[in-house]
Formats: sequence, structure tokens, C-alpha cells
Amino acid sequence: MSGIVVSSGLRKSRKGKNVFQVELEDSSGRIKLSFFNWNYIVGRLQPGSEVIASGKVDFFGGLSIVHPDLIFLNGESAESPLVLPVYPLTAGLTQGIIRKLMTSVIEKYVTHLGEILPAEVLNSYGFQSRAEVVSAVHFPEDPLQGEQARKALALEELFLFQSILNRIRMNASLRPGILIAPPPDTLSSFLKKLPYELTNAQKKAVKRITEELSRDVPMRRLLQGDVGSGKTVIAAAACALTCRAGYQVAVVAPTEVLAAQHYKTLRGMLEPMGIRCDLLTGGTIGSQRKFISESLEDGSLDVLIGTHAVLEDTVVIPGLGLCIIDEQHKFGVEQREKLLAGRHPCPHLLIMSATPIPRTLAMTVYGDLDITLIDEMPPGRGRTHTRVMSRDRRNEVYSFLLKRLELGERAYIVYPLREASVELDLRDATTSFNTLKDGSLGKYNVGLLTGAMKASDKLDVTRRFSSGDISVLVSTTVIEVGLDVPEATVMIVVNAERFGLSQLHQLRGRIGRGEKDSWCLLMKGSQCGIESAQRLSVLASTDNGFRIAEKDLELRGPGDIIGTKQHGIPVFRIASLLTDAELIEKASELAYGNDLKKSWQVEYRWRFGNLDLPGI
Repeated sequence: MSGIVVSSGLRKSRKGKNVFQVELEDSSGRIKLSFFNWNYIVGRLQPGSEVIASGKVDFFGGLSIVHPDLIFLNGESAESPLVLPVYPLTAGLTQGIIRKLMTSVIEKYVTHLGEILPAEVLNSYGFQSRAEVVSAVHFPEDPLQGEQARKALALEELFLFQSILNRIRMNASLRPGILIAPPPDTLSSFLKKLPYELTNAQKKAVKRITEELSRDVPMRRLLQGDVGSGKTVIAAAACALTCRAGYQVAVVAPTEVLAAQHYKTLRGMLEPMGIRCDLLTGGTIGSQRKFISESLEDGSLDVLIGTHAVLEDTVVIPGLGLCIIDEQHKFGVEQREKLLAGRHPCPHLLIMSATPIPRTLAMTVYGDLDITLIDEMPPGRGRTHTRVMSRDRRNEVYSFLLKRLELGERAYIVYPLREASVELDLRDATTSFNTLKDGSLGKYNVGLLTGAMKASDKLDVTRRFSSGDISVLVSTTVIEVGLDVPEATVMIVVNAERFGLSQLHQLRGRIGRGEKDSWCLLMKGSQCGIESAQRLSVLASTDNGFRIAEKDLELRGPGDIIGTKQHGIPVFRIASLLTDAELIEKASELAYGNDLKKSWQVEYRWRFGNLDLPGI
């Protein structure tokens, strides 16, 4: 507010302390300014003084601001800037202290900054140098100049990251690859053994991958498709081609449950062709580990499927021709490059993801990869109905569940917590399991699956659910990926407001895998807020994963979509993947064919961490 001081003086607070209070007036009315530490300001805020006051406005006997920031418009401070930066603070610091410090730092060091963006790009934002940009982002002449400076720095940050991805891609293309040349009838033999015909989207993907495997340039391809779109059969075809050509394959998944599902599925498709598969997880016992190592060494094991255990230095795959990584964002660039590092010629890389990601986000997470999109669902599947229901309708929900179980169908019941929490009034999986197994659901056999269980126990309960020995699986989000049970037709998510949109979509993808219709029932708690209710409404209105991902990005931001603290997404300091979409494409264009300069090493290590990547 810009106005004139009409009164000022000391007042007593409720605790008896002196408070200096000022009334500031403009054409719209008056506001009260209060200062508890007032000695430095009392002589300058006298009636008649013209000032601009800014800060958090509260209502205590009228509009008021406690310790506002001030700009004096008359007297010796009339030259004060009208636009001031606002910095995040901690105890003992004020905006004034930080501003003085930044003024000093900029005056002393800004001219030492090296240039990164081309001159013509800086000129398009109204600047002549990087020094001007940094100065303007802290102390702009007006808000427009400040925003232009922020955009220039955001573009610079995205450009650096895209340059890193470009270098990774370029280095990979320069390494000699493995030419996969299986017998001519390999693919046709594999396809004939399938109990179904591939969709057109799957056929195109298989054709593209087959072409790339037959070249001596390493394939680096992302196979992205919605839940249930049939990516695993494409991976199996790639395994068949590679193994029949005399090479080995590593398939890496983020969880024991998903790894076990891949093992079951791939073995069913590949062993009829004489291709041997085995499973390696953190829970694999020593004698089995030794047997796997020996089998890899003598070449009798063709496809090794597992979790992070496959990435351990002690696991040697001498004939590795193809590496397949599922749900790549849970591993990240560094871990996948580690699997390929030091191998000459370089194995091919196929990455699969069922996490729909908006295009601009994919350009940052998967910018070093070619992308194949599976945009067609296999035919012959029932429809999945999604309903949002309040917690007080749980009797109705469980009556419906019992009817489906009576028909021989199966169900998931998902909870946000593994065990009861003192802080949160939420249902938890363990407590609910103990209640449900002793109730009316008990006769259908109820199982429990959580991330804290032993690997062997997880595999046992998932096997029993798949076989039908268990009809109801009570779980946490550990089932988000990895279970493929066509007989499962009901998904009940308790306290659904606690989950993100993309996570709920992944959970919903566990049902609707058979010919029968399925039902996803999202039970919201009594504390469900407006934004959470909006998320659930979006999920109920569409089953298109990419539309859901776009909305999730808008509501929550990229970190929560990909997974907080995951390796797969960089933490940008200035750029916003939500609002700077056009800058991502511009950065990608600028970085294409650009050489990652040695002088930028400090910059990208400071921004993105100590990247342990080949050639970086």
C-alpha cells in the first residue's frame, strides 16, 4: 500500500510492551502498521511521511501489518527502488539483511560469471549478458524485467540439463553395439505360440525394436504405455530375438512383486522356445545365487529377471546383449548407465514405463531416449467402472464385494498405511486384515501384502492370490505395479484422498485385465478436502492415463508424479516443469548437437549433483 502517515505513536501491548503503531492512509482507506522493535524507525515514520508498506495483512481491530517492508517516497530515501526482492528467511535474518548481502555479492562477483546461453537468446529476453540477467532477477527495474530474467535463467537451467542428456545420447551412439542376428523364423515362431494376436500398436513397436536390435548401434528406447496395454509381450519378443542370437538378457524391476510377475510371465512365453529364465532378488538364498552365477557364466541361463540385486557388482552377465528396465523412474539415469558401463560392445537398452507422463515432463526424464508409445489397449477386456464413495457407505461397498466373491471373482482392498498411526486417523492394512479375515469375508480367504514383509512371504501371498487360494488381498501400494490377475474384478481404495492421481490410476490398473467388467471403488474419508475431491472426480471421469497425468502435474507438480526423491527426475532450482513447458522444448532445440563444454562442469554439478555418468 502506498500512502501518507496520518498518525504515529507508542501503544501498550497486552503483555505491557511498547509497540510503535502508525496509521497509513490512501484513497481506499487506512491500515495500521505495528513495530515491536521500533527504535530504528520511530524518527522516520512521522505524520506526513510518504511510504510504500508491504507485508502480510491481518485483521486485528481493522487491517494491519506487523513489521512491514517499507519504501520511503520522500526525504533522503526518495531514490529507493520501487521493486524489491523477497527472499526465504530463517531465524535471525530479515529481508533487509539479505538484500544488503545480495547487493554486495552481485556488485563484487556478477561480472565473473561465464556465459552459457547464446547471445541472441539473451537478447530476445532484453539482456546483453548473463551478468545483466542475474542482476535483474534480484533487483529488477520493474516486475516484467524480473520475470524475463527468471525465464532466461530457467531456460539456462533446462538447457544445461538437456545438454547432459544430449551428451549421454551422443556417447551411447558412438559406442559399438551388438548386432542381434537370430534365425529368420525366431519372431514368427514366438508370435505363433501366443494365445492372442498383437494389437497394431504392439506390432509397430516389435517391428521398430527388431530393426534396432539388428544394427550395430546400441538401442536406447523407452516403451511407454498405459497400464494393461501389453508392454511385457513386446519385451518377451525382444528377449526371444536376443537369446536366439546367442546373447543373454537382464530384466530389472523395482520390487520383488513386479520381478516375480515378470518371471512368471516371461518364463511362460520363452521357455517353450528353449529359452531358460531365472529370478534374482534380495531375498534369493546363497545357494541359489551361486547356481545363478554359474549358469550365467557357462551360458546356460538366458534371461535373468530381478530387482536391484541384478545391478550388484557380484552379478556378472558375460553375454549381456539386452538390458530391459521396468518402471525406469524408480532407478534413474545413473543406475541404468552403471549396468551398461564398461561393456564393449555396448548392450541394447529397452526401458518400459506404465506411468503416463506428460510430453514436456518426458522430455526431461527420458530426454536421452527414443520413445515408442503403446496407445492401444488389447481387445476383449471388460469395462472398468470407477465410483467415488464416502466412508459412511462402507456397508454398501462390502455387500457389493461379497456378491462378486460369490461369483468366484477376486478383489483388492488397498490402504494408505501399513500399520496404525497415532498421528493419523486412517485405516491401516494390518489392523483391517485382522478384522476382515475374522468377518464375513473370511470364508473366501483373506491375505495381507505389505512392503515390510519378507520377500519369500510376499511371493507366497501373491502366488496364492493368483492361484485363487486367496480371494481378497488386503494391501498397501506395494501392488501398484506387478500383479496381473485377470480374475480380480474389484478394487477398493480406502482413504483414497491420501493417494495421488497417477498412483490411483496405477492401482486401478490391477483390475480390468480379464473379460469381465470391473469396479474401482474410491472411498474418501471424512477429512477429504476440496482439492482431494477434485482429484478423485478426475479419476472417475476418465481412464486415459495421459489426461490423468496432465491433471496430476497441474494439481501436485512433477515431483509427486514421478515419486519424491526418485532419481528419475531432476530437482530444478529455477525452472518449473509445470509453467515453463515452452522453455523445455526451446532448451531441447538449443541443446541438440551442442557440445557440453568443460567450463560448465561446475554449473551442472552444482545444479544436478555429482553425476557419475560416462563422459560427463
